[in-house]
Amino acid sequence: MLVTSAACIRGPKVNRRVKCGLENFSDKNIQIRTIKHSKIHPHYNWNVKDEFGVQFDNNIAVIELHSPLNFGPKCQSISYTTIKGCGGFKNCQISGWGFIDDNKTETETLQFADISVISNAECNDLVDPKVPKRQICTYDNKKQPCNGDAGGPLTCEINGRRVLVGVFGWLYDCDAKNPTFYTHVAYYTSFIEKWTGITGIP
Repeated sequence: MLVTSAACIRGPKVNRRVKCGLENFSDKNIQIRTIKHSKIHPHYNWNVKDEFGVQFDNNIAVIELHSPLNFGPKCQSISYTTIKGCGGFKNCQISGWGFIDDNKTETETLQFADISVISNAECNDLVDPKVPKRQICTYDNKKQPCNGDAGGPLTCEINGRRVLVGVFGWLYDCDAKNPTFYTHVAYYTSFIEKWTGITGIP
């Protein structure tokens, strides 16, 4: 089972596949799986602003594959956190295949970046409308995700263990002066558990 953003799987379900272990488009030794079933959060809101004025609310989905992945050095599982808020998150990291500059230059290599998680109070000082607690903000004035990174993971170390904290939800633009918004998985544990049978860790 996989956790991603609802935006990634909304729309036609034609020829969708999951690749695990891909670090470069030239990689041959990867695992490819077809999607058996996907479930978008029932309250996913992609084009209508909610009471907070926030788009892409409840932007989370789970995917079931036709056959399981074989985990190893290049294809690994990760636990998700049940800790709400952002206290105790350390050494956070993002990754993805999105554009790497303002000219919409595509990458052939999976990109990684260290990033800071900021509190919603700090985030609300930077943006309007206000950000609900079920979203988590990252901010770095030199780097951030861009178009093409949708559904990508935000991972952090909690109590010495790297866990999934969020999935990339939305951003104003690719300018690093603005924060980026992730769906905070800890607020969706019941949804994840219902459709995957997998519980998170505190």
